[in-house]
Amino acid sequence: MISSFHVTSSEDQISLYAGLVTSAFAFAEFSTGVFWGRLSDRIGRKPVLMVGLIGTLLSMLVFGFASNLPVALLGRALGGALNGNIGVLQTTVAEIVTEREHQPASAYAIMPFVWSFGSILGPLIGGALAEPCKNYPGFFARGTFFDRYPFLLPNLVCAAILLVGILVGMLFLEETHQEIKYRRDIGLEIGQKLLHSFNWQWGPKSSDKVNDANFEESRSLLEDEPPPGYRTTEGSPRYPSSRALSPAAPPYTHSAVRVALQSKGTSASVQKAFTKPVIVHILGYGILA
Repeated sequence: MISSFHVTSSEDQISLYAGLVTSAFAFAEFSTGVFWGRLSDRIGRKPVLMVGLIGTLLSMLVFGFASNLPVALLGRALGGALNGNIGVLQTTVAEIVTEREHQPASAYAIMPFVWSFGSILGPLIGGALAEPCKNYPGFFARGTFFDRYPFLLPNLVCAAILLVGILVGMLFLEETHQEIKYRRDIGLEIGQKLLHSFNWQWGPKSSDKVNDANFEESRSLLEDEPPPGYRTTEGSPRYPSSRALSPAAPPYTHSAVRVALQSKGTSASVQKAFTKPVIVHILGYGILA
């Protein structure tokens, strides 16, 4: 691809420019990682992950339509700047899988597996579908759209895969942030309606729903207010279990969670985030990269 830009005639310089295009994504991702992490604490994990997927899709389209080196650099840098959410993804997994014994073996083991699988499948798609007019002249004739943009087809295929991931995330991914998870999610509601329209099971089984109905009936009997003439503030104590019977109500309000976090001194500051173990892990990943 770099040689088709005709930026230089030297083979050594072509490898240099190819390295610049590759490193543009990593540098932009490194520069914006902390920003996306802090933004996810304000607006939630799901919006940041969705922005990352949409940004990757846009960057692939820009990269596929690139006809010179600056546009290719812009496409890769755009993908890295909008996709610095590896930390947000790991935080989301940790908030979904709350049992610590399941996190290393089940949850965190999936991410490197998927990354490795994508690292194998992506170059295969790129190498097989690049320059289709040259490699598959029977299907793609010369002088057509794909002859003008010979590296667009593999990016379109990857963009289509990303589009499926975006739709699945918007319709079925639940927010995991403690203060934002109880807000209304229109995309999740649409996804549940789609599943119900196809008669697919989503949520508890029918037997569980019967038990929940009985539970709601007993809860309503316990929480029914007495007639006005019999109301009193003295006498029988209020048992804490009568308030804990509501499965739909969140255990804490947003303000209560915020006050609890502030009382523990867990303010998300950059200085407190970069502890000695974190710095050691960053250096280790940097050496491996």
